[in-house]
Amino acid sequence: MAVGSCSTEIQQRRVELVEDYSKHLTHLLDVLFNVGAVTEEDLSFIKGSAVRGERECMRVLLDVLNGRGEESCRAFFYVLPSVQDMTAKLGQATRQEHLKKHKDILARQHGLVDYLSIRRQTLGQDESGCWTEITFSRQAGYASSSQCRHESAGVGDASRTRVDEICIFKDLYENLLCNPASGVNMLSGVAGSGKTTVVRRLVREWAAETNSSKTVLSLSFLELNLITHEQSLQDLLSDHYIHLKPFLPELLNSNPTQFLLILDGLDEFCYPLNFEHTPKCSDPDRLQPIQSIVVNLIKGNLLPGMSIFLTSRPHAVTKVPPILVSQFYSLLGFSVAQQKQYFEQNCSSPEAAKAVWASVSSHKPLLLMCHIPAFCWIMSTTLHDGGSCLCPDTAGANSGEKGGLEEANQPNSLLGPSEENSKPVTISEIYCCFVKSILLFHVQGRSDGPSLQHAPHVLGEMQPILKSLGAMAFKGLLERRFIFESSDLNSFNLDNTKLSQVFLSEILKEDRASLTFEKGFHFIHTSLQEFLAALYYALQLLSGSDPFSGLRPSTGRYIQNAFKQMASAINKFSRPHRLFCRRIKKALRCGERHQSGHMDLFCRFVCGLLVPRTRLILNGFFPDGPKMHLLHCQPSPDPTPPFLLHLLHSQLQSSTLSLERQVNIYHCLYEAQDPGLSQRLQSWMKVLSQQALDQSVSVNRDWSELAFLLQLTPDLQVLNLDAQGLDADGLRRLLPVLPLFSTLSLGQNPLGSDGASVLSLVLRNPDCRIQRLWVVATGLGCEGLKILVEALKENRTVTDLRMAINKIGDVGAGYLAELLKTNRTLTDIRLRDNLVTDKGAEVLMAALKENTTLEYLWLFDNKLTKDGVKKLKEFAKTRPNLDIKACV
Repeated sequence: MAVGSCSTEIQQRRVELVEDYSKHLTHLLDVLFNVGAVTEEDLSFIKGSAVRGERECMRVLLDVLNGRGEESCRAFFYVLPSVQDMTAKLGQATRQEHLKKHKDILARQHGLVDYLSIRRQTLGQDESGCWTEITFSRQAGYASSSQCRHESAGVGDASRTRVDEICIFKDLYENLLCNPASGVNMLSGVAGSGKTTVVRRLVREWAAETNSSKTVLSLSFLELNLITHEQSLQDLLSDHYIHLKPFLPELLNSNPTQFLLILDGLDEFCYPLNFEHTPKCSDPDRLQPIQSIVVNLIKGNLLPGMSIFLTSRPHAVTKVPPILVSQFYSLLGFSVAQQKQYFEQNCSSPEAAKAVWASVSSHKPLLLMCHIPAFCWIMSTTLHDGGSCLCPDTAGANSGEKGGLEEANQPNSLLGPSEENSKPVTISEIYCCFVKSILLFHVQGRSDGPSLQHAPHVLGEMQPILKSLGAMAFKGLLERRFIFESSDLNSFNLDNTKLSQVFLSEILKEDRASLTFEKGFHFIHTSLQEFLAALYYALQLLSGSDPFSGLRPSTGRYIQNAFKQMASAINKFSRPHRLFCRRIKKALRCGERHQSGHMDLFCRFVCGLLVPRTRLILNGFFPDGPKMHLLHCQPSPDPTPPFLLHLLHSQLQSSTLSLERQVNIYHCLYEAQDPGLSQRLQSWMKVLSQQALDQSVSVNRDWSELAFLLQLTPDLQVLNLDAQGLDADGLRRLLPVLPLFSTLSLGQNPLGSDGASVLSLVLRNPDCRIQRLWVVATGLGCEGLKILVEALKENRTVTDLRMAINKIGDVGAGYLAELLKTNRTLTDIRLRDNLVTDKGAEVLMAALKENTTLEYLWLFDNKLTKDGVKKLKEFAKTRPNLDIKACV
């Protein structure tokens, strides 16, 4: 090396050396001192610059080396590689220790929580029995139109499309954590479908994995809502994961693809996301608003290559443009088998699980609601904690009371025999039992808590606090707000109450500027917020008060408020019925403004709580004795206010009523225990029995109503919809109940290939019970048959397929032949008048050489020649268990 070249090289590479080796400075100084390249005085001088950072110390070191001459500079370059290697090894070991600590911390943060007992599962315990498997659908990206719909349609197979692929948690885990660059993945599910539980399981299984290639970072939008000032992504992650702070910048900058960032609860994010006009930012150290950080992360501007996993309720999915989503998952909820498994895992004994399952499985509305995991939790808590004795059981104790209480216990034909009325059936009854169970057994405590005989006294004592909690819940629903601050609790006198601590979960976010913690609160489930809001609303109604008056804080205008109260009092005495009716209408209009399903449950709960039989569960909470003048009915065996039923029925007659609003009104009628529902079902059955419908006449059928009413018939096994003018759209409205029948007859309806797509969803449903599928003269054609065949390849229930007069031809016969090579369930296929020629028959016979389970194949009235029929008969002789019928 030429004289002076090392010192010159230091000057030329100064910027590079400072950039690359500042992080190795400590070890570098030790080695240089040991070899005599720098003195003790030099070390003191260099370390004196530490207040200005490692980079400044590195610059001072380079100046010192230049001042000491060529020999010291040569020693610097000589030791540089070894120092870098040694520091890397030490740093790698330290990083591994911190990453292990990171796994432990995240696992604890995402532990399994029982909201009532605050019981957490710790890492290291056997979790194999803690998770109930849940079903997902998956597709590449998403269609924005399919997500802009009512949330009630998003449970079970009603939310699937033909392009969806069924998958389980393992598939999701492998895509997110084993795929090097999985892009932006989104998980959609209705409230309570298990999105946060999926996140918990994902984190805990990753933490238990020893050889995971990615590092998980998890944030919730609830936490991000608490960030009100501009912040850099670097600071955001460093503050949230302070144990990774020494290594996080290096890790993120070196290889972002080794990270999975989970952002949970997009629908709860209070800031708008503007993907078009948010300034592009690729610098993690740049200060920007929190919503800009989220946008730049999702667009891949910040930390390109990082995998992102978003969760959201369906109505908020469209906040992210479809083009940015690589994989879109939908939570289909629990199948019937998974529901049963959940109760077995979460009840204290097999006997208790069996009793809970018997109550759920005997009522189709409850069974369909239990597709939602959170509702399964509520059901198991309600029934396991004595739900059967929490229902209207006080009639005996109050046998001397007449009127409302006596009428409330009259048998209701909608709910089944009178001996079954001791079990909660409607959703309102379930939630009444749930809240009563919490008040008696969790707030009071099992050991020293009151007995059921003292329940009215306990409910009466807790009424003011529960009323305030409901008022806050109602105010939050009106403002579409699910996160409450300490000031909200203070304004409703809920601070430091044990009851609010049971129903609310608390989140904390450290404010490093003021060295304090900011608190946020949310109800343990959004459906509970809607129920408590409805409880407050019904209490105000039955007390003759305006539900909206309890939401307004005091303004100090005493005289003005006094006049308002006088006017209100006059109104109560002058026209109580009109006010009562107006306030019920106002409650129902709350849900009409939202197509996402917001406040739909609130409307159902209000209708349910206006039924004396339901209110009797919470006897002691409501005013003593029902106010008959408000209910506008004389003492009558009908327990439901006639005005409420009249209002709901009149809404059904509206010409502008959307499908979603219609479905919700039927739910409201069920909650109101309308005795006319069973009569409407009988009328439907009578109409369906008249099958000679003229196909040339256009008939409007309310298929949504039929779909709902069929849920109330647990023993109906055969659904015959022949010649009813049913098209693909009507069939889709029936989708939630179609899998529940053993025989499905849809002949002589204009279904077409679109109808076949709906049927394919039915056949792929894990709960499908259909054994006989009859689709005669439904216009399927080759395309529709192809769709059906793909579904039948997965189906294991259908044994009898009748599809005469569908013009499938030889191409369709080929599709069936492919099916027969693998399907071992079908025993009877009837293809009369389908334009099948000798060629199609040959293909079918070839497939039947591999299939030994088919027993009947009828090919009457097809385009077969005499030779073709002869070959079929000769083939039949070789298969004595196969009955082939054909003619020329």
